[in-house]
Amino acid sequence: MLNREPGDRAVPVLITLLVLGVLLMTFDVRSEGGGATGVLRSGVQTVVSPLQKAAAFVVNPVIEVVDSVSNLATLREENLALQAEVAELEAALIAVDDQLARFELLEQLYNLEESGSEIGRTVAGVFGQPDALSGALFIDKGSDDGITVGQPVLDTSGFVVATVQRVTSGSALIVPITVGPDAVAVTVGDQQGLLRPQVNSNTMRLEMIDATEPVFIGDRVLTSSASVRFPSGLPVGEVAADAAPSLDSLTTTVTPFADPEALRIVVVLAWPPDPVSAITSEEPEPSTTTTTSTTVPGSSTTSTEGG
Repeated sequence: MLNREPGDRAVPVLITLLVLGVLLMTFDVRSEGGGATGVLRSGVQTVVSPLQKAAAFVVNPVIEVVDSVSNLATLREENLALQAEVAELEAALIAVDDQLARFELLEQLYNLEESGSEIGRTVAGVFGQPDALSGALFIDKGSDDGITVGQPVLDTSGFVVATVQRVTSGSALIVPITVGPDAVAVTVGDQQGLLRPQVNSNTMRLEMIDATEPVFIGDRVLTSSASVRFPSGLPVGEVAADAAPSLDSLTTTVTPFADPEALRIVVVLAWPPDPVSAITSEEPEPSTTTTTSTTVPGSSTTSTEGG
């Protein structure tokens, strides 16, 4: 009797299982109608699908970050464009403000012309700052433009500022009344006085002789008809402190309307008709008395002359 080893049975069983598997696979493919390619594709899809999901989980945030960076760059460009537009609008606004300032200046000059068209006027620009020692200013008009020594200078509001001290062909030196050296003949109400500069002060000293009435803060100070340096009735400033007469005299301070340090444009008046008289001081000249005596036998004659 022959004996068979267990390994001899394994081979037929394995072959039988393989055949059975192939038969079952063939039956499954035929029943679905997809063919072997479809089965392989389905298997591959089954394996790859989780990998796709994992890749999408990793890649999608990266794509979103890239999109965000791109959007940020776009926003920056738009922001720069808006800043440029704002700068252009601001420049346009500044230009409009300049035009308005010019318009207001022309209005002031027109009103000034209307108020005294009989007096010639020359509009001049001020360049530089007041001289540290003398306080003088330079203007860009000179003798070629009709400027002469002694002519009065006003600001664009018609306030008294200065007088012309020196002239060249294309420029002139003006000295504000606040730094002198001469006094200005003025009136406060019906009272006459002299307005003098004060050292290291923006105010001026008002002196009145034969004063009969007090003056009060805010009273307007105008040029006097007795002035040879300025036409009468021009505004100079206002009284800065109340004051009452003492022994027929009165002294107080006056704040000028015009600020020489803020001047950019001035108006030079063709005044007086005789430029030489503009150099004459408005200080009252002291009277001179000459006494002559002639002796005749039996009589004596004395004559007195006042200037």
